[in-house]
Amino acid sequence: MARNTRQRIIEAALRLFNERHFGNVTTAELAADLGITEGNLWYHFKSKRALLEAMTDLYLERAGQRLAILPGEGDVLDGYAGLLAALSAEVRDFRSIFRDRADYGEHTARMIAAAPGIYEGTWHQFGQFFRALKRAGHLDMPDQWIDPLVINSVIIIRFSLEFFREMNAGEEEGQKQIDWGIVQHLASFGDMLHADARRYLLAKLGLEAAGATMLMPFTAKG
Repeated sequence: MARNTRQRIIEAALRLFNERHFGNVTTAELAADLGITEGNLWYHFKSKRALLEAMTDLYLERAGQRLAILPGEGDVLDGYAGLLAALSAEVRDFRSIFRDRADYGEHTARMIAAAPGIYEGTWHQFGQFFRALKRAGHLDMPDQWIDPLVINSVIIIRFSLEFFREMNAGEEEGQKQIDWGIVQHLASFGDMLHADARRYLLAKLGLEAAGATMLMPFTAKG
């Protein structure tokens, strides 16, 4: 039971921090959302920093699972759609960890140690999929263009929410803005990604309409 309560606390903290920012959520509000006492909350987590540590550990576990998605014997388009969906969920579900450093200070020691490897693994992961898409006849791209486009793709998807904040466009529609990053990523292939493959990926991700309408889905706020 204690383990279940601990997991519930982590999940609720992620949801509330994502919605309202780390610094704007008090422990009393978190306990009330869970229907437990603050004492029960403190029994599991002695500080909000301890909560951040647990959230970071969950993120690192999720990132490791996502990095295990590689081209296999199945349809490479299905595999690539699965990768894009997993990375989108990762960006959405853990956005407060990256967004709210002004509230909590330095990243945790585990995050600092793991982040370079996660980025390098992600670049390798995308590169493997690009090469598999090319072998399957879905992508016509010179080999020397693969690595630069890999880095651009990861930046577009991973930092889509940061881009909207920099544009002062808000993040009220976080999932829509992450979807925008996926649409931009697929558009960045240009004619090198065959039209039928692009349509299949957009359909698989539920973004058929977005593919035609989301190239600039915001107006910067004054």
